[in-house]
Amino acid sequence: MKNRVTFLKWLLVLALILVITACKPNNEEPTDPTDPTDPVVTEFNVLGNWQDGGDQVYNLITNTTQKLEFSYNKGEHLYAYLRSADITDDLSVFKKLVVSVEGSGTMLLKLETNDGTPAKEIGLNVTGIKGTYEWNLLASSAFLAKVNKVVIIAAPGKPESVGQISITELKFKTAVADGFIINDGFNNIPTNVNEYNGTDQIFNFNDKWENFAEQTYTIVKNGNVFDVTFEKGAGFEWSTMLSRVQGNFTNFNFVVLKVSGTPGQPFIAKAADGVETRVILDGTIQDVVVDLRSMSLANKNAIQSIFVFGNAGRTGNGSFTIHEAFMTNDYEFVVPVFDVNEYNGTDPEFPIGFWYDGGDEVYDITKVGTEYTVDYDKPNSNFHWSYMFANLEGDFSKFSKIEFVITGQMNKTILLKVESPVGVKEVPQTFDGTRQTFVFDLSTMTQAQLQQLNKVVLFAAPGGIGSGQFTLHSVTFKTSDVEIQEGWVSLDPGVYTFAYGDTTTVTYNKNETQAWSVAILEFDPEQVEGLNTMVITLKGTAGKSVLLKPNDSGALEQNVAFSDNNPVTITVSAQAFTKLVIFGEAGVAPATGSFEIISIVLSYVKPVVDFDPTYMLDINSNWVPLDEGTYTFTPNTDGSVQVNYTHDAWKFFRQNFNAQDVEGLNTMTLVLSGTPGTKLLVKPNDSGTLEQWITLTETPSVFHLVFEGGFTNIIMAADPEAPATGSFTIVSATLSYTYDFNDDWSSLDAGTYTFTKETNGSVTVSYTHDAWKFFKNTFDDDYSAGLNTMVIKLSGTPGTKILVKPNDSNALEQWITLGAEPTLFVSFNEAGFTNIIMAADPEQASSGSFVIHYARLYYVAQEIDFDPTLIVDVNTGWMENDPDTYDFTYETDGSVTVDYDKTGWA
Repeated sequence: MKNRVTFLKWLLVLALILVITACKPNNEEPTDPTDPTDPVVTEFNVLGNWQDGGDQVYNLITNTTQKLEFSYNKGEHLYAYLRSADITDDLSVFKKLVVSVEGSGTMLLKLETNDGTPAKEIGLNVTGIKGTYEWNLLASSAFLAKVNKVVIIAAPGKPESVGQISITELKFKTAVADGFIINDGFNNIPTNVNEYNGTDQIFNFNDKWENFAEQTYTIVKNGNVFDVTFEKGAGFEWSTMLSRVQGNFTNFNFVVLKVSGTPGQPFIAKAADGVETRVILDGTIQDVVVDLRSMSLANKNAIQSIFVFGNAGRTGNGSFTIHEAFMTNDYEFVVPVFDVNEYNGTDPEFPIGFWYDGGDEVYDITKVGTEYTVDYDKPNSNFHWSYMFANLEGDFSKFSKIEFVITGQMNKTILLKVESPVGVKEVPQTFDGTRQTFVFDLSTMTQAQLQQLNKVVLFAAPGGIGSGQFTLHSVTFKTSDVEIQEGWVSLDPGVYTFAYGDTTTVTYNKNETQAWSVAILEFDPEQVEGLNTMVITLKGTAGKSVLLKPNDSGALEQNVAFSDNNPVTITVSAQAFTKLVIFGEAGVAPATGSFEIISIVLSYVKPVVDFDPTYMLDINSNWVPLDEGTYTFTPNTDGSVQVNYTHDAWKFFRQNFNAQDVEGLNTMTLVLSGTPGTKLLVKPNDSGTLEQWITLTETPSVFHLVFEGGFTNIIMAADPEAPATGSFTIVSATLSYTYDFNDDWSSLDAGTYTFTKETNGSVTVSYTHDAWKFFKNTFDDDYSAGLNTMVIKLSGTPGTKILVKPNDSNALEQWITLGAEPTLFVSFNEAGFTNIIMAADPEQASSGSFVIHYARLYYVAQEIDFDPTLIVDVNTGWMENDPDTYDFTYETDGSVTVDYDKTGWA
C-alpha cells in the first residue's frame, strides 16, 4: 500500500516523538536493578535533603524532592559548596542526568565518587529563563557505579559573588539524552563578566567591553571611559560589541549609556531582542536610555549582555566614547514624542499629518499651513532606504484608497508605502514637476491588514542616493463611494422628465405603444472603475412600481413595488457597472406617474470569500529576486524548486500573494533542504517580528508559522550576511488554515477550574476539585468542520496527569503524564472534531495548575492508492533495544527464533 501524505501530517507525526512519557514517582523505594521481581527503575531523583558544606555561604530556601532553591553570598569562600544526601543506589543503569534550573548566578555541578576517582563536572550559567540540560552519561556506567554524592559550587572561584538559584529537576534517567544535550566538562559560565552585587541602587557595567564576533571595533580603556574606533566594510553593517552582565536585575528599569562620537552616526544600545534605543550622535555627550519597564521580571534576569552598535546598519569608519554605562531604577530623560493620526472610525475621509524623519536625519520637514515642504539629502549607500513616516491609529478597513497629492522635481522618484503588523503594500511613483495626485489602491489588502494599519512611509529616491525637495500637499484616506444623481436620459423623447435637486424626481407619461420605454443613466468609466456594489434608494406612490436593470442586464434586474411612502433600498453587486436602466411601471401602457430617486451610490465592497478550512495553497512558484542576477529558480518535477544564488550581502528574493487567493489562510509551512550550514532568513509579510533564521542540516528543515493576521508576501535570503554563492531547495511551500481553540474554555462544575489567558497566547489552568471533574471547549462548526488533526501543547508540574477526550469520545481519549519538558498531544480523526473535554488529576481530590501553550485543529490531506491483494512480510529486520539481550535466528521457513538473556524491561 502506498501512502502519500502531505508534509503537514509528516510534521505532526514527527511531533509525536516529542511526547513525554510517565516518570517514576519521587517517593518510590530504591529498587535492585538485578532483581527481576523489583519494579523497573527509570529514574533517580537527587533533590531533597541537601546540606551546606560548612562555610555558611548558602541560605536554603526550599529543600524538597520537588525543588532545591538557595541564595548565596560567597564572601571569601571561593569554592564553598552544597552537597546532596548520600547516594547508596547503584547509578550505573542510568544514561543521563537531567537538570532544570533558573535564577540569577552560576554553578558548578559535580558528581563525586566513593573511591577517589576524579569527579565529573559541568558549569552552568543560570538566568531568569529556565534552562533544561541533559548531561550525556551513556558511556559512564562504570563511573556512575561509584558516585555517592552530587555537589554544587555556586560562582566557582569568585569571591564576593551573590545570587539565587532554583533547581526544579535533578534526575538520573535511563533514557538516552535527547533534549539540550551536554557532555562532561560542559561550561557556559562567562568569565569576562560584570557581576551585580544585588544591593547597590546603581549597577555600573562600564567595563570589560569586547567584540561580539567580528573584530570590527578597537576598544581602548582610558581611565574610566572606553574609546572605540571602528572600520566596517560590506557585510559588517550590523557587527556589534558587548559588555557581559550577571545578576538579579528585577529592581532596574533603565539601562543608561552616556556616549559621544562621530557626528551623524546612528548608535544603538540593546538589552534584549526588541528592547533597544537608537540615537544619532552629534559630537556631544548624549544619553542613550533603554527602557526595561515593559520586560517581565524573568526576562530582566535573563539579560546576559548589553550590546552596542556603532554606525548601526552602515559601513564606514568612525569612533565613539562610552563615558558611563549603568543600570538604575529611576532616570529622568526626554522620551521622543511622535503625534499619532488617530481615526475616529466614522468620518468618510481622513487626512494625514504629523510627519517625522525616520531617524537618519535625512529629511528636513517644514509644515506650512496644512502642507509639508520636505528637503532630503542621501549622501551615500548607507542612506539608500532612509525614510519619513506618519503614525496611524484606528480601524481603516472602511477605506479603499489613499490619495497622495505631491509636487516633486522632474524625474525624481518616491516610494509610497503603508504598513501594518500583518502586512504591507508599496507603490513607486515618478514626479513630472507638476502637482500630481497618486491614488494608492487599498482594495487588494486584507481586512486584518486594513484594521491594523499603523504607519504611512515615504522613501525619496528609494534604493539610491541624492538630494531634492518635494511638497506634500495632502495625504488622505478615502472611500471609493461615488454618488450620482444627474445625467438621466429618456430613451423615447419626452416620456421621462427629470427634476434635479437634493434628490431626483422622475415623471413619466407613456402612451399605448410605450409600455417598455426606459430612462437610462450612463456612468463615466473612470469615475466608477473598480466599484462593484450599487445601492439605490427610491420612494414612490403606493400601488406603483419600477423595474431596475443595472448594466441593462436581465440577470441583475429587480422589480420594486411601492406599498407606502417609505423609502425602498436595493443593493446590487457586479464585477463592474456601466449604466442603470429604469422602467416606470414596466410593461404597462398607457401609464403616468412619478417616483423619487433619493440616492444612487456606487462603492467597492470586498467580496466575501467562501471559506474552506481544508484548503491548502501551493505557493512554491512565482519567486522573483529583488536584485537582478542574484537568485535563479529551477522547478523540479516533484514540485520542489532549486534556488541558486550569487550575491554580495543582504540580497533577497520574494513572492507577493493575491489577497483573494490567501484570504483566511493563517499558516505558512516551508520545507527546506540543502548544504548543511547554509543559513536562510525567512520573513513572512516582510516583518521583523515574524522573521526566523534557519540553518540547514542533513535532514530537511521546517519553517512552520501560525499567524492570525494572514499573509500578504514572503521575502527570503540565503547566507545574506556576506557575499555568497550556493544553492538550496524549497521542497514545498504552502499556506493553509489552522483553527486555534485555545480560548473559551469552561468548567463543567462551578468552582473547579479557572482559566487565565496569558499575553503570549497560552492559557494557565488552575484547579481545585474532588474526583472526576472536567472542563470543556465546543468548536465553531463554521471554522472547524472538516479539520481532522488536533494538536495540544501542555506543560506543568512533572507527574501531573491530564485526561484528554476529543469529541468526549472514549475511543479518542488519551492519558498524558507531564514531564520536565512540554508534552504534545496529537490526535487524528477522519470524521473531524466538534468539542473536547479535559481533566487534571481526575482520579482523586487534587489541586494545582498547568499550561495549555496552544490548542489547534488542522486539516491533513491524505491520498491512498490501496491494493487489497498486497501482502507485506514484516517478519524481518528485528533488532534489540538494549545491547546483548536478544538474538534472532531467521529460519528457512520464514519464521524467526528469538533467544534472550535480560533483566527488567529490556
